[in-house]
Amino acid sequence: MARSTSGLSVNSLSAQPVIPLGQTTVLTSDELDRIRKTLLHTDAKTQGQNLQSEDDRLRDKLRDMSRTRMEGWNNTLEARRRQKEAERMAKSEEYEQKRRIQDREEAEFQAAERKKCIQRATALLYENTERVKTFGSKLYLSDVMKERELQIEIKSKIKERKIAEEKLWHERTIEAVKIGDEEEEKKKKEALDRALHAKQVQLDQLEDFRVRYVSQKLEERREGELIKQRVEAHILEEKQKEQERRKLEAERAKKTMLDNQRLREEKKISDQKAQEEEERRIQYFADEKERKTRMREEREAEIMAQKQGIRQRMIDRQVAYLQSLRKNENERIAGQVREAEAKRDAELSAKNEKLRRELEEMRALNTAQLQKKAEQKRLDREQGEIDAKKFEAEYEAGLAADRAAEARRRAKRIELKNYHVKQAKAKTLFLQREKDEELSEQELVKQKLKEEDLLFERYSQALVEQYKAEGKNIKPLLLELAKMKSEGR
Repeated sequence: MARSTSGLSVNSLSAQPVIPLGQTTVLTSDELDRIRKTLLHTDAKTQGQNLQSEDDRLRDKLRDMSRTRMEGWNNTLEARRRQKEAERMAKSEEYEQKRRIQDREEAEFQAAERKKCIQRATALLYENTERVKTFGSKLYLSDVMKERELQIEIKSKIKERKIAEEKLWHERTIEAVKIGDEEEEKKKKEALDRALHAKQVQLDQLEDFRVRYVSQKLEERREGELIKQRVEAHILEEKQKEQERRKLEAERAKKTMLDNQRLREEKKISDQKAQEEEERRIQYFADEKERKTRMREEREAEIMAQKQGIRQRMIDRQVAYLQSLRKNENERIAGQVREAEAKRDAELSAKNEKLRRELEEMRALNTAQLQKKAEQKRLDREQGEIDAKKFEAEYEAGLAADRAAEARRRAKRIELKNYHVKQAKAKTLFLQREKDEELSEQELVKQKLKEEDLLFERYSQALVEQYKAEGKNIKPLLLELAKMKSEGR
């Protein structure tokens, strides 16, 4: 459908001057849209703007939708690279977090160790005093005496336990030997039972095979006797039928002979009557009689000859029929025997043919399986080549991505190295401050040692009370305290 290039309404067109037909151009709607788009794009480019058409906007929208959808895929090379990079960044962040935790735990551990060292140093300084050493030796003497008593008691208990263990071990050894003998006897009995069972199973299998073999032979013999009886019964039935047929044929032949004799007698009587009639007519017609008599005699001779020929042919046919019946009987009996033998051969042939077909089917099935395996192997080899090419392409793409990722990791390592250097410097300053604090703490310890003299009395009294409560010998402790007091220590 065409329209004018002006694009004005009908009223505005009516107000315009009339243009001759030869000076107008008719454009299609598609051409008009294309011209408009071209002009709009030209104006937009002149003004520095980028004007998109509906198709461009639709294309950009579909491309954005496709990219948005593709970002959710996790089986593309880009997605795999992003996943690997995210995993590397997560591992690096996890490593850095663990490193910070380790640094914090290390600082706590060092502080605890430092505190323990201070406490140990305090204890050592306190224990290095003359009074504590002397009093400690007496404590040690008391502990030794108590330990000696405990050792004697423990030694007696160990001796009693050893005697009980030896007795228990002896009883267990006797029990183990008894159990071993019982197990050995049980194993021998089980082996004998298995051998007897295996022997009985073999005997049962042999007996079963013998019974099946004998049953098969008896079945074949019964089948042969049944076939023989059927053949004999069939032959006897055929003989009886043949005898009845022969009897019927003999009666029929006898009846035929009687009928022929009766016909001959009747013919003879009729011939005599005719001859008498002719003789009477001869009296009336002498000449005619002689002529007719000659003609009649010739005719009768011809008829008699025909009758004799027919009769002889009937007799020959009957003799030939009886001979053929006798011959057919012998052939039928032989044919029945041959038929039974052919039936038996056919059954054997059918069994052999069935076995041959089964073997051929097995060979065909085996051949088909081999062909199928060969075809599957070929397909696997082709698929392997395709997968190898695909893997090679993915490997190349992965190498490029790994190179870029390695560059990012290198930058990350440099950043981590700088961070670690900064931490090391801060740790060195922290250790220096701790060392200074430790020196000041040692000064405090020296001051506190002076206060230990005041605490020694309470300390010694507490230990005496403790040893007394534990049942130890406190006499060396009291003597030492009295000596210290007398010496003014």
